[in-house]
Amino acid sequence: MRAPRPGASVSFADPDESALKAGVFWLVEDFRRAISAYVRHGGDPGLGSVVSLAKVRCRKTLLKAVDGEQHLLLSGRHRVVQIRCIGADIRVEPFVLEPVVDQFPDVEHPQRLIRRLADLYRNRLIGGPQGGWTVEAMRHRDALIAVDLRRRHWLFQDIARFIHGDEFVDEEWTNPNATLKNRTTRAYKRGRRYINGDYRKLLR
Repeated sequence: MRAPRPGASVSFADPDESALKAGVFWLVEDFRRAISAYVRHGGDPGLGSVVSLAKVRCRKTLLKAVDGEQHLLLSGRHRVVQIRCIGADIRVEPFVLEPVVDQFPDVEHPQRLIRRLADLYRNRLIGGPQGGWTVEAMRHRDALIAVDLRRRHWLFQDIARFIHGDEFVDEEWTNPNATLKNRTTRAYKRGRRYINGDYRKLLR
């Protein structure tokens, strides 16, 4: 029996690696972390931005399919995003990248992915340079705090004090634009939506 020629076997991801580390590509229709983007040459920016992969300090993997379609996988900083690149060859730098929302009217999920792509491109740490909470994580945290304390019959002002501290609330609670009041109310409503099933969106 002849030994198989090199490369004849199907490549599999390392089963000991997590999905964030495995350098594998997924079918766009099956992968919730895939977005689409138009790519043009650097001299024609249009509505996009001129970018260079050489400046991206994360793991970069490029797949060019038989039909010419390009897929770029960026991973790092505990994030991963796959980009379906339509148009010019992204190996010719710099190029123009124009992310698109191709799941309309479901715009929230693509927006989160585009934000993740931007964080990877800028090499932004989760929680900023000193670590800690991201803006999105703080919104989830505040929502859970607000709904929990409201169940204990706390006033919204007291909830705001628990989240933001006395000094900040003393300065902002009576502001005519009611920014802090509205922010606290939105946090509570967001928490209610999580309880009623919206938490499933966080699992995608």
